[in-house]
Amino acid sequence: MSINVGDAVVKLGLDKTQFSQGMETAATDTQKSAKRMQDGMRIAAIAITAVGVAGLLMVKNARKMNAELGKVALTTGYTAGEMRGLALELSNVTFRLKSVIPTLALLARAGITDKQVLKDVANAFDTLGDATGSSAEEVASNMIPAMKTFGLTGEEIASKIDMMTYLTSKSTMTLDDFNTMVGYTTPELVAMGLTVEDLAAALIYMESQGYAPGRVMTQEFMRATTLAAAEQIPLTEALGMTTEQLKNIQLEFEGATGMAEDFADVANEQHGIMDKLASKWEDFAFAMGSVLTPLEPVFALMTALGPIMLAMSLTTLPGLITNLKLSGTALVGWAVAAGKAVAAAVVLAGAKIWAWAATIPLAGIAIAIAGVAALAVSIGLIRKKAMAAAAGLAEGGIVTRPTRALIGEEGPEAVIPLSKAGLMGSREVHVHIGNYMGDEISLRQLGRKISQVLQEDGRRNAFGQVQTGYYFGRSSP
Repeated sequence: MSINVGDAVVKLGLDKTQFSQGMETAATDTQKSAKRMQDGMRIAAIAITAVGVAGLLMVKNARKMNAELGKVALTTGYTAGEMRGLALELSNVTFRLKSVIPTLALLARAGITDKQVLKDVANAFDTLGDATGSSAEEVASNMIPAMKTFGLTGEEIASKIDMMTYLTSKSTMTLDDFNTMVGYTTPELVAMGLTVEDLAAALIYMESQGYAPGRVMTQEFMRATTLAAAEQIPLTEALGMTTEQLKNIQLEFEGATGMAEDFADVANEQHGIMDKLASKWEDFAFAMGSVLTPLEPVFALMTALGPIMLAMSLTTLPGLITNLKLSGTALVGWAVAAGKAVAAAVVLAGAKIWAWAATIPLAGIAIAIAGVAALAVSIGLIRKKAMAAAAGLAEGGIVTRPTRALIGEEGPEAVIPLSKAGLMGSREVHVHIGNYMGDEISLRQLGRKISQVLQEDGRRNAFGQVQTGYYFGRSSP
C-alpha cells in the first residue's frame, strides 16, 4: 500500500486524479487499521480485566490463608513460609487447603508444635474424617478435648482413629456424641484409671442396653459418672457393665487395625478427575497468590484500566476512525488545491508515514495520526510557498502559466489578458499611478489608460498571437 500512496504523491505535479485516488486509498487503509485496533483493544481490555480480577482474587485468598498460617507459625515457632510449605504438602483431593489450615491452627492451639507431629496428626484426622464423613477440622474439634481430658500426646490421639472408626460404624454414635460424653468425664474418673478405650466401650455398651444417643443416654451417663466419683468405683461398674463385657469390646478395638484407612479408601472413590483438578488449582492459586502479593497494586490498576479501554473501544475509537477518514478526504482537497509540484517531497514523506502505519495492527493508529500531522504541515508549507510566489506580483510581472496569486495586496491593481493588448510585441503600456493612488483623479486616469488598451484589442499578427506585454507597477514619487 505504501508504494501506491508514494506513486500517487510523486505524480502530484502530473496527475491530480491519481494523487486523489492514492490519498483515498491511504485513508481507507488507515480506517481499516483503526478498526483492527478497535477489535484488538476490546480483546485486550477483556483480557487485562480478567487477569487483574483473577490476580486480585488470588492475592486476596492467599492473604487470608497466609494470615492464618502466620498465627500457626507464631504459636509453633516456625516461619510463615515453613507453615505454608507444610500446608501445601498436606493438601490433597480429600484434604483441601480450606480444611488443612484450620486443622493446623487447632492442633497448634492444642499444644502440638513439632512440624512432623503436626503433619502426622493432621493426616490421621483427615483419614478419620474421610472414614466418618467429616472434615479434618471437625475431627480435630472432637478429638482434641479427648486428648486433653485423658492426657494424651499428639501421636497417641492419632493412634485412636481405628477405634473411633469402629465406634461410629458399629453404633449410631457420632464423633459429636463421643465429644459430648468426654465433656462429662471428670478428672477424678481419669485419675482412677479410666481410659479413652474404656469410655468408647462404655458408650457401645450403653447403646446395646437401649440407650440411643441423645438426652436419655446423656442423663444416664451423668448419673453413672456421679456415682463412680462418689463411690470411688470404675465408671463401667457404675453403668452395670461387667469386666468381661468390657474386655470383649476392647478386643474388638484391637482387631480394628487399619479400619480407618479401609473406610477412607472406599469413601474417596467418589472423587474424580474434576475434584483432583480443583484441588490442584487451589494449591496453585494459593502458591501464586503468595508470590504475587507484592503486585496487588498492579492487578488493581489492570482491573481499573480494562473497563476504561473497553469503553474507549466502544465509544472513542469509532469517532476517531470517522475523523481519520474525514481527515484523509480533506487532505486530498487541501493538497491538490495548494499546488501541484510545490513541496511534493514533503507531502510524500507524510503520506508514506501514513501508508506504513496503516499496516501495523495496534500501534499503527498513533503513527497514522503522526502521518496526518506531517501532511498538515506539508499543506502549510505548500500554501506558504504559493503565497510567497504570489506576493512577488505585488511589484508587477508577467504570468505565463496558471498561478495562484494575491490581487490588490499592495493597493488597487488591474489584471488584463495579454490577448487584449494589441499587435506589437514591443509595445508596452505603463500605467503610472503616483502617490495619490486611490483618489478620484487617479482612478479616472487609470480608467482612460485601460480604455485605450481595450481599443487596440483588434490588432494582432497573422498567427493571432498576442504581441503586446504589460507591466503594472508603482511610479516613483
